[in-house]
Amino acid sequence: MFLTFLSDLGLEDASLGVCKGVIARIAPDVTVLDILHLVHVQDVEHGAGVLASALPYLPAPAVHLALVDPFRTVPARGIAVRTADGSTFVAPDNGLTSQAWQAAGGAVEAHVLDNPSLWMPDAARTFRARDVFSPVAARLAAGLPLEQVGTAVSVADLERLELRPPSVDDDHVHAEVEQVDHFGNLTLNVQRHHLEAAGILLGDDVELRCGGKSQRVRFTVTYGEVPPGRVALCEDSFRTITVAVNQGSAAKVLRARRADPVVIARVHAVPQVAAGPVRVYDEAPSTATA
Repeated sequence: MFLTFLSDLGLEDASLGVCKGVIARIAPDVTVLDILHLVHVQDVEHGAGVLASALPYLPAPAVHLALVDPFRTVPARGIAVRTADGSTFVAPDNGLTSQAWQAAGGAVEAHVLDNPSLWMPDAARTFRARDVFSPVAARLAAGLPLEQVGTAVSVADLERLELRPPSVDDDHVHAEVEQVDHFGNLTLNVQRHHLEAAGILLGDDVELRCGGKSQRVRFTVTYGEVPPGRVALCEDSFRTITVAVNQGSAAKVLRARRADPVVIARVHAVPQVAAGPVRVYDEAPSTATA
C-alpha cells in the first residue's frame, strides 16, 4: 500500500522527519510518497488545491495523509474518509481533502479519529501530526480496517471548501491566482473554456491586469513561444491557465501572490479605415479666383 503525504510542516526543522519516522516504525513496509511539505503555513485552501490537482497522478487505492491544521480553541476533529476508488484520506475536518474526494470518486464513508489506543502515548495537543494523524494513517496503510479508527459519522456532516470559480463578464474573465510554483508561474482558477466564453482563442492577444500592472500578452501553447523575459498566458501541464515568463518569474515581474485578483480581457481588433485616393501637391494649391 502507498501512503501519500502533504503538509505545511516545511523542511527547516525535524517535524516532518519525526512524522515519517512514526510511520516507518508502525508500517515499515509501506511506501511513503511526498507530495508537498511547503504548503503555505496554515493555508488550508492552498493545500486543498495542490492535493486535488495531484490526485489523478497518484496511485489508487492509497492512504492520503494531509496535514494543514490551523490551531483553534477547539481543534478540528481528525477524520478518515473512504472514497469510491477505495482510497482513504486522513486529515483534519477543515475541508483540506474535500476537493480531492471528488477526484477519487466521492466520499462514501467517514470515521472520527477518536480511538486513542491507535495514537502515540501521551499525545500532545500541539503536535497532532506526529501523535494522532501519522500513527493512524500508518496503521490504515498497513491494513487496519477503517471502522477501528473511531466513531462513524455522516459524510454529509464533513466540512467542505467551496471553490471560487472565475466569472466571465462579456469580454473579460475575472480570476485569481490559485498557486505560485517554484518557478514563479502563476496558476489561475481558469480553464480554457472560460477564456473561450469571453471570445479569447489560442493565439490571441489579451490585456492582462495583475499586481497593479496592465500589459498586452499573447495566449500561447507554451511560454517558450515568447521571447525570453516576456510574459505569456498559457496552459500548464494540468490544463490550467497560467501566467508565466520565459526564463523568468511571473510572480516577480507582476509582483503577484496567491489569491491576488487577475483580469484577462479580450483585445478588440481596430478596424482599418477604408482607404481612398490621396492627392499629393508639390506645392500649396492655388486659392486664386477668376
